[in-house]
Amino acid sequence: MENTAVHASLVALIQHYSADNKQELIHQLTDVLFDTNLPFLERSKNLDAWIADHPTLEELADVLFDLLMVHFLSEEMHEPEYFDSPAWNEIEDKTLDKGSEMLNVFLYLSDAKDNEVEPHLDDFLTEFLLVGEDEFQDEYRIYESLIVNEDILDADLAGIRDVQKTVKSDTGLQEYFVPLVFFFQYAEGIADKGEWETGLDSFESAILHTLIAFQEN
Repeated sequence: MENTAVHASLVALIQHYSADNKQELIHQLTDVLFDTNLPFLERSKNLDAWIADHPTLEELADVLFDLLMVHFLSEEMHEPEYFDSPAWNEIEDKTLDKGSEMLNVFLYLSDAKDNEVEPHLDDFLTEFLLVGEDEFQDEYRIYESLIVNEDILDADLAGIRDVQKTVKSDTGLQEYFVPLVFFFQYAEGIADKGEWETGLDSFESAILHTLIAFQEN
């Protein structure tokens, strides 16, 4: 049985991105992502093949991989020593070029649920990513645009897009920046659902609603 939050996120992603055959696409992706009879790397290959057959959804490939991974990590129980095993090392080695920074957000939201903590941007940055610690300076560099712009959660869309222009392209965060900020505005009660729809493209809207669905299920 698929993880409720992951499945809700998948549904939101497709419903807010794709104009045609939404239910059929969701059904197909459910079969690919949640086939626990197959090893993880086989599922990853099947996802690649599915994307190749649906090139109009290629923009979603990294987030779909994130959902595959978060399902694997959250639903299929692994002992701590598993993450030092050859099997996990092989997964890491063969998927280095897959996924997005949204995986960190999904994992943070899972952790927050487990610990009954309301999600907050500062908590995500300082307690989960540990951006203030010397050994986590790669995370600081990636999320610097969120860290140094302390009032970002009070900004409107125009202000957020101004900051987005300063996000370094090699961080992998630029295309996710706007929906990520809006998500934390919503999670922290600064904005209501639906306030941001005007001005977002279909990808941004899909990412935003995917995060909300994950949080609420």
